[in-house]
Amino acid sequence: MNHGLVLGKFYPPHKGHIHLITEAKKNCDELTVLVCSLQAELIPGELRFDWMQSLFPDPKIHLVWVQDENPQYPEEHPDFWNLWRETIESHTKRKVDFLFTSEEYGEPLSKVLGCKHTLIDLNRSHVPVSASKIRESPLTYWEWIPELIRPYFVKRIVLTGSESVGKTSLAETLSKHFQTNWIPEFAREYLETKEGPMDESDFLPIAKGHLLSEIEMAKTSNGILFLDTDLLTTKVYLERYYESEIPWLTERALGLKYDDSLFLDIDVPWMKDKLRDLGEERESMRTRFLQAMKEANRKFHLIRGDYSTREQKAIEIVTQLKSKPMNPEIFTLEQRRLRNFE
Repeated sequence: MNHGLVLGKFYPPHKGHIHLITEAKKNCDELTVLVCSLQAELIPGELRFDWMQSLFPDPKIHLVWVQDENPQYPEEHPDFWNLWRETIESHTKRKVDFLFTSEEYGEPLSKVLGCKHTLIDLNRSHVPVSASKIRESPLTYWEWIPELIRPYFVKRIVLTGSESVGKTSLAETLSKHFQTNWIPEFAREYLETKEGPMDESDFLPIAKGHLLSEIEMAKTSNGILFLDTDLLTTKVYLERYYESEIPWLTERALGLKYDDSLFLDIDVPWMKDKLRDLGEERESMRTRFLQAMKEANRKFHLIRGDYSTREQKAIEIVTQLKSKPMNPEIFTLEQRRLRNFE
């Protein structure tokens, strides 16, 4: 039985990697894939290895996580090729017969390993993307990111502010414009179906329901997800109505990171409905929300003017955000824990 080898950072895995490994497996009986990571990289190696295990459940594809802090380019070390030969030999169960790559380093590495080299899609004609391009602008290369890992690259934008400033209508408008998902305010959905008035015990299920909505909707979002409020809003209202605190809520309200926030000002008419009762406190609630944003260390854009002006300004801001690099904070162990990615 012949043995093939693929190695790479998979930083992150993309559909070009899937093509490489799929083609490699067609040309050998058993395939070892080395997932190589360095501690300084922004997407943890452990997470990338988990992704690869989910992407390739084939028992004949043997995935190995390599954590050796090796040099990345020949000019970095005089014994570069031997260092990598030692790493590969120590992480593979048997001699390598075939090396499969999409890179120019494949030929010299195959000579060091004493095996045959097969080059697959060097010019990226089959899958025109690279991991570095995805890190630099994930939304530009969205179609080449595997569905499994897209939630980590979704740009999450929170619409925040006090009552009756147009958060819901703007979130819905933005989702239509950018052809993606938005999350309605979970508290409204929850309270409209509840028998009896709201009480303090409702705040934890509201907070958990809202976060679960974010996690689920990110899975099918088209690169962007708009949130009509978030847990910081829930925290503000809990303090306003009950002068109370829920540790689970506080930790996430202050700890969760987002790509951007649109803070809607109170310069539009207040519209009464059955779930709004703070029309006389617009100024003080605006102050509360601004304080909360500062406490959570949230940067935001202040959105003012009539509804048409707000929509125009918001579209401009989100359009600029679309070309931004990936958000490295999302990949941290802390953020994954807070969002229950773990």
